[in-house]
Amino acid sequence: MCDMFHKVKRTFERSLPVTGHVRLEVRTESGDVAVREGPDGVVRVRGRVWVSGPPDEVREVLAEVERQPPIEQLGSTVQIGDLPVRHEWDNCSIGFDWWIETPSDTEVQVEVDSGDVEIVGLRGPVALKLDSGDVELARIAGDVEVQVDSGDVDASQLHGRARFDLDSGDLALREVKGPVRAVVDSGDVNLTDLGPELELCVDSGDVNLASAVPDGARWKIETDSGDVEVHLPRDSRCWIEAVADSGDLDCDLPLEVETDDDEVVARGVLGEGSTARIEISTDSGDIALGWGDQ
Repeated sequence: MCDMFHKVKRTFERSLPVTGHVRLEVRTESGDVAVREGPDGVVRVRGRVWVSGPPDEVREVLAEVERQPPIEQLGSTVQIGDLPVRHEWDNCSIGFDWWIETPSDTEVQVEVDSGDVEIVGLRGPVALKLDSGDVELARIAGDVEVQVDSGDVDASQLHGRARFDLDSGDLALREVKGPVRAVVDSGDVNLTDLGPELELCVDSGDVNLASAVPDGARWKIETDSGDVEVHLPRDSRCWIEAVADSGDLDCDLPLEVETDDDEVVARGVLGEGSTARIEISTDSGDIALGWGDQ
C-alpha cells in the first residue's frame, strides 16, 4: 500500500515587475501566507506546493505547477491562488505555502481556509479572512480588517483604522495608533499602547489593558463573561466609569465606588483638565482598576 501513496514537496520562484501602487490578492484552501516589504519595482514570490496521493496523480500535479504555477499578473495587480479543480486529481491532497516580498506601497487581500498569515511593513490597506489559522500583523500604515473563525491574532504598530472579528481565539494589540473596533466571541484580549478610539465587545474571555490615555480618547469595553483588568499611568487625565453587574470590583484608583444589590460601580475623574472618557462594563466577571507601575 505504501507504494500506492506518495507525499512530495516542491518549491518554485517568480519575480514580477510592477510600477506604482500594487494590489496583491492571495486565496488558498490550505497553506501559510507570509507577505513582507521588499524592494520597489518587483514582487518576488516563492511558493511551496505539497501533494499527497497516487503516484500518477502526484506527477500530474507537479507537472502542472512547473508548467504554470497559480500566479497571475494584470498590470500592478498580482493574484495568487490554488490550482484549478480537476476530476483526475480527486484522490490528491494539494496545498501551497507562499512567501512574498512586495513594495511597501501594496494593498493586500488574503483568504485562507486553513493556515497562518503574516503581513509586515506595508502601506495597505490589508483585509484578511481565515477559517482556521493564526495572524501576525506589524507596521501597517493603512486600514486593517481581520476576520478569523478559529485562531489567534497578534498585531502591532498599526496606524490606520483597525477592525477585528474573532469567533474563537485570542487578540493581542500593541502600539495601535488608529481607531479600533473589535468583537471577540471566545478568547482573551490584551491591549497595550492604544490610540484615541477603542470599542471592544467580548462574549467570553478576559481583557487586560495597560496604556497611556491620549487626550480626547474614547474607550469602551464590554464583556458578557470575563474579567477586566486595567492599568493606567499615574499622570492619566480621564473620566472613568466601570460597572460590574455580577462580580467584584477592585479599585486602587481615586474613584468613588458604589455598591447595591445588582451591581458595583466605580466612577470619577483622574487628573485635571481631562478630555478622555473610559467606559467599562461586564455582565459576569470581576473588574480591577489600578496604576500601571504596580
